[in-house]
Amino acid sequence: MKVRVRRKLLFLLLMSSLILSAYPAKAESNEVKPIEWNSFSSVNPIDEDSVRIKKILLNSTQYGLTTWWKEEMDFESQKGSYLELGGTGENAIRRPAAMSLGIAASLAFNVYDSSETGVSEFGAELKAQKLISSLAYRHKSNSPDGWGDEWQSAHWTYFAGFAGWLLWEDLSSQDQEYIKEMVEYEADRFLDYEVPYWKDESGTIIFEGDTKAEENAWNAQLLQLATAMMPNHENYLEWMNKNIELMISSAAVPSDLESNEVLHGRQVKDWVMGSNINEDGTAVNHGFLHPDYMEFIAFNNTSGLHYSLAGLPVPKAAFHHSDLVYSSLSQMNFESPPYESPGGTIYREGSSDIYYPEGNDWGTSRRMQFAVLDIFADVFQYDGMARNSGEYWESFHAEMVLAMQERHVDGRTYDERWEDTYSGREEWIAHHAAWAWIAKWIDANGALCVSNTSYSIMNREMEDKQCNKISEVSFTEAFPSHPPQTLPPLFDKTHPWNGRSPLPPQH
Repeated sequence: MKVRVRRKLLFLLLMSSLILSAYPAKAESNEVKPIEWNSFSSVNPIDEDSVRIKKILLNSTQYGLTTWWKEEMDFESQKGSYLELGGTGENAIRRPAAMSLGIAASLAFNVYDSSETGVSEFGAELKAQKLISSLAYRHKSNSPDGWGDEWQSAHWTYFAGFAGWLLWEDLSSQDQEYIKEMVEYEADRFLDYEVPYWKDESGTIIFEGDTKAEENAWNAQLLQLATAMMPNHENYLEWMNKNIELMISSAAVPSDLESNEVLHGRQVKDWVMGSNINEDGTAVNHGFLHPDYMEFIAFNNTSGLHYSLAGLPVPKAAFHHSDLVYSSLSQMNFESPPYESPGGTIYREGSSDIYYPEGNDWGTSRRMQFAVLDIFADVFQYDGMARNSGEYWESFHAEMVLAMQERHVDGRTYDERWEDTYSGREEWIAHHAAWAWIAKWIDANGALCVSNTSYSIMNREMEDKQCNKISEVSFTEAFPSHPPQTLPPLFDKTHPWNGRSPLPPQH
């Protein structure tokens, strides 16, 4: 394995030196390029499914601007220019960052309706701006003792940064600079990052019960955002190629180690150094086969949102094995025993029910992530291998989310704790609803195109000329057998899946 790594590094160094010496660099600017809204027709879809997603997003926004803002977070009582977020860890930062994206999306895409939320649009804009700017200001790139530079901070930065980009022109120049610095700082952490894998090239498990699929995909999301926001940045090529490596690695199956498929100038086998999911598209996390973590493909797929808004082609790597993972939700049959009763497929025909073959530690009523996968599979056209179309499944999963929200006058989704045990469950709904709506908006505006270009200096000027409409892909391979995993005790904090792959510190 060391020989192979060394060979790859030598090859990359040689190619980089040849490219750098032979081609002039594209003019560099580290400034943020705002979304050019006037380049879109700005059509809001009005079909039944889109109206449902719009309502889910508005309900979540209503909760975020009222009960959540005043009672859950106690932001109403704060009078300073920037909010005190209550700490620098996940609970203090991820939650408001995720909520900021939901609120920003409802405003940026003209979904916001004060008659639905009970808060004026001006009032909503002020709260969104304060939330986003506070998250950026409190980041360590702007405040010495701030949050950031840790295992999951790229994920939180992504939410706040994307929200800021959506409302860019409504923010002060100082707050714009804070957001840019935050995104740039976190993106630069990955310049020399060694991508982790669940299994190595020999199939030996490195992280017991802990796929790196989701982790790699959320880190890729931050680099997607950085390259979309700052397409002329001096580190653009390094960010983009690490983004591609992370996306491909997140969905890497064992057979990818021998794959000759070419993605962005290199064969897949030369991109990967192990695998993160099973050959059948299922993922193991928290110590067992976990359908909730098969959502990681959505984090890669959000490339279709960021680059389309930037007027750039979407890297084909964003959809690597998305069709395989998505189809396994409806095609993989789990016999009981050995799997939990009643057995069958994860998606249930004609129902919003989800079957968890080895149990679940996040509660029984999570559906928004599946609704997002259904929408992405439909918009990005990778549902050809699934038993039914993404549009078919969306109607069940999204309808359940809306029905749960309609139980509450303040727009919240969850009631009992067992429905979703995650502390940031409402904020989780918010950012998923934002993704869902933006995908439908991009589809309605015909803004999506996909490219398989290699990202090198010689191709910088050609990127916008290598764009193709995405097409459906079908596969005929039978799904291989999948042995059951041993289910650990729920919430066992000593289980090895809690081990996290370290990131190099920012200097």
